[in-house]
This record gives sequence, C-alpha cells and structure tokens, in this order.
Amino acid sequence: MSTVTRAPSRTQHHRTIKRELTETAHPVWVEEMIGRLRPDWTGVLESPLFQNTIQGPMPVESWRKVVREFFGVVEGFPKYMGVYLGRTTFGKRPGDLLARDWLIGNIRTEALHAQWFIDWGIGLGVTYEEMVSYKPGPEVGALQEYLWSMAYRGSLAEAFAAVNYAIEGTTGEWTRLVMPAFRDHFGDDKYSLMWLVEHAEYDDAHPREALELIKITTRDEEERQLVEDATRRSLQLFRRGFDSCVAGV
Repeated sequence: MSTVTRAPSRTQHHRTIKRELTETAHPVWVEEMIGRLRPDWTGVLESPLFQNTIQGPMPVESWRKVVREFFGVVEGFPKYMGVYLGRTTFGKRPGDLLARDWLIGNIRTEALHAQWFIDWGIGLGVTYEEMVSYKPGPEVGALQEYLWSMAYRGSLAEAFAAVNYAIEGTTGEWTRLVMPAFRDHFGDDKYSLMWLVEHAEYDDAHPREALELIKITTRDEEERQLVEDATRRSLQLFRRGFDSCVAGV
C-alpha cells in the first residue's frame, strides 16, 4: 500500500524553505563572479545621491524624484517574481521546486513594500496620485524594461540575479548608508521610515537566498556567464537611475 507524503503547514513549510537556503560556501565560479561584479556593485553605492545625503544637507528634492521615478520598480517587484514563478516546475528540473516555493512565500511580502514606499513618498511631500501616475524618465524606464525582460525571457537563474540579487542586494546596502540622515529628517515618523527600515535592517535574507537559488538553478558554464551579465546590467542601470535623480546632474 503506497503512502502519500503530505507537505507541512504553510508556516512550517516556509521555515523549511528558509532553512534549505541557509548560506553555503560559494563555489569557485561564484566567488570569481562576485569579484568581477564588485566595481558595478560598489558603483551603485557611490552614486552622488547617497554621498550628498550622508554629507548633508538632505537633498529632499532629489529624493522626491527618487520616489516618483522608482515607484514602478517597487510596485512591479511581485509582478516580476510572478512571471518567473509561472515558469517553474514541480520538481522536474533541479532547484525548481525550491525556487517555486521561495517565490510563492516572498511575493506576498513584496506586495506590502509598495504601500510602505508610498508612505515614504508622502512623508517627503509627494502625493499618492503623483507616484501612481508618474511615467519614469529614460534611465529608470530602461531599468524597468530590463527587469521585465529578464522575468519573461531570462532563465530562472538570470531572473534571480537581475531582480532579487542585484536590486535587493544593493538596496540593503544603500538604505543602510542613508538611514541615519532619514532618521534625523523624519524623527519619530515610523510610517515614513518603514520602507527604509525594512530594507536597511530586516531584508538582508532575500539577496542571500537569491544567490543560493542562483547556485542551485544555474545549469552550466554558459549560463554562469549569462547570470553574471544579467547582474552587471541590472547594477549599471540601477546606478544610472539614481544619478538621473540628482539635482543639477
């Protein structure tokens, strides 16, 4: 008589997924990729926008442009992930089942971020209507198009690289850089700070887990290069988007 293995409850299963994606030692190809990507990764963090914010005074007008320009990227995150969720299988390819379940667990979390981002924008003096109806300029528009392209046409590994690893990874770092200035600016206004706090203090797991998923879903040497290229392009477009928001640039 055959037995059926039941999946654990949703909460237990999510914990299992998190445990299976605990950071592991990087294989040589990942270490080498990270090293080659370092200039583009640090390039995002070296945008004049962040340096101006750290040095002060707060460039409020530049940040108002940021929340208008990047709302579409933030709002689109669960949509990007939904697209490549639709291309996973239930265990037919190595890593697909783990990728599928990770995406299902995190899409809901990402959906909350759009509202927190709006609260941040409102705190800066940008209206809800401005953010949701805004058409981004060519730099951020190019980033949006690229992320959609990777979600639709890239492999799973490329999508995780361009969307979750590159964008979320550097966002965790740049939010930590500017967090002190925004705490001074907003004081006790926890609603205006929520999006920044979540990314600066609590959201480190997503890019680490994305890198683990990249390791698991990258199939061969050719795809390794595609993953590296996808990450680099995403980082370069991210930097250009921020630079386009700096007043006078």
